[in-house]
Amino acid sequence: MVLPAVSSKKKIVFIVVFLFCLFIQVIPVVRSGLLYKYGIGFWGPNGHDAIWHLSLINHIKNPLKIDMPIFAGEILKNYHPFFDILITFLSKITFIDSSLWLFQLFPVISASLFLYFSFKLGQKLSGKFSGGLILMLLNSINNSFGWIVTLFRSTSFNGESLFWTMQSPSNQLNPPYMLSILLILILIYLLTSKNPKKIYLFFLLIFLPIIKVYSAVPAFIIFLFFILKNKKYLTTFIISLFIATILFFQYNSSSSSLIKFQPFWFTNSMIESIDRFYWPQLVTFLHSQNIIKLVIGEIIAISIFIIGNFAFRLLAIKEIYKNKSILISILICFLIPLLFIQKGTSWNTIQFLYYALFLANIPLSIYLSKHHKLAYLILILNLFPLIGSLPNFTGKIPPTAISKAELEALNFLKSKPLGIVLTHPHDAYLRKSFPTTPVPIYSYETTSYVSAYSRQQTYLEDEMNLENSGFDWRSRRQDSENFFSQKNIYADRGFLVNNQIDYIYLPKVFLNQNPSLSLDLSIKNIFENSEIIIYQVNR
Repeated sequence: MVLPAVSSKKKIVFIVVFLFCLFIQVIPVVRSGLLYKYGIGFWGPNGHDAIWHLSLINHIKNPLKIDMPIFAGEILKNYHPFFDILITFLSKITFIDSSLWLFQLFPVISASLFLYFSFKLGQKLSGKFSGGLILMLLNSINNSFGWIVTLFRSTSFNGESLFWTMQSPSNQLNPPYMLSILLILILIYLLTSKNPKKIYLFFLLIFLPIIKVYSAVPAFIIFLFFILKNKKYLTTFIISLFIATILFFQYNSSSSSLIKFQPFWFTNSMIESIDRFYWPQLVTFLHSQNIIKLVIGEIIAISIFIIGNFAFRLLAIKEIYKNKSILISILICFLIPLLFIQKGTSWNTIQFLYYALFLANIPLSIYLSKHHKLAYLILILNLFPLIGSLPNFTGKIPPTAISKAELEALNFLKSKPLGIVLTHPHDAYLRKSFPTTPVPIYSYETTSYVSAYSRQQTYLEDEMNLENSGFDWRSRRQDSENFFSQKNIYADRGFLVNNQIDYIYLPKVFLNQNPSLSLDLSIKNIFENSEIIIYQVNR
């Protein structure tokens, strides 16, 4: 990395700010996935989201036709897998384990590049060294006003997603999002340069839809505004859009059916949910039969949604208005979640708003570079929510882990010939039976951990991601529950044979809830330790 050509004093300032921002960006993920005395620990959403990525990464053989690792017999659909394909490729060519790439190497590399280009872009657009530092800081720590609400309500500094939207400190918790905003940042940086190379723009644009589909909206809008003044890039735009569309539908042939028109779902649920802003007095307005009260309620809810999420970014309204490509991108990325939700997992469309907040950091950095005292104040205030969020990732003990006993079982299963693994359906109430952390991973959330660490396909895992992609997983869950209830040995044997089940992976805790599996099912106990039993199904 080449430091900017400035004085030694400014270089020191740059390095200090860079290292601080790098720490903030990587700490949410970099400790997860490592082996500790209690097993492999996972902090925050890594106990679900990152394990899904690891599962997919460990099963990619043909990047154009990816087997669904958690729903045996089906192909991946309605998903943007380029990040996972990239990590698979990097793992294979470097002979470095995919887990190390996912949790440690990618976060450090991507965050370093992200911060560097944030500085370069901020410095270029503001014409000031301070503008670069400010954008670097905003892209690392800029937050919502949620911490102010929780400070008054419960004297804590939590509340980043109180208004629904993830903010800058959590970039790395969504690695495809992190990769996408890095590429958008580079795209904007190139477009502010003289005669940017068409080939660079082409590759940035075609891959964004399959890295994070939401990112394609602001990327192509920004490029469209660029070609209005630079007609020679029109062909690049058309070809990029064409190829990007083909790649998108390669993996998302029926994604349009997942989108549902439901205006104000996010703003209303924000007011109604005790996990969000929650204002019971306003709820009565939102459900009023009086049209005037209803309109007033919706206007107030939308205003809270905007102010809470955009927070200090609203100071840069004039700067945003000056840049029409940024303005239109922000408006569209705001309006989509305001009007649409995703079927099954309603909150997924909120990710459009992530890009609006990210883009709004750019004009805010220009504005603050002209008002240094205000910049100091805003940056200091943005340190307070870190007091609430950092302990979630710096604690000695994580919320969940894969114990050493279970890791032994998974490694044994990994050594067996490839087959389909039947796991016990997730029990949402099981977590309550573990009074201390880390709780076992199977009790934490419905996850993809068996397929991720055994590298075997599972019959049914991670119902959340299956729902997101539009798979009919409920019938498989019912069939699994019927099997583990062991009510009819003939039907149970038929279930194993008809679904080509090769292995049954069973944490012993479930034996307290279900009958023991009968060996009359023509199954053989091939592994057992203090926590796990693995059966092989005889054919």
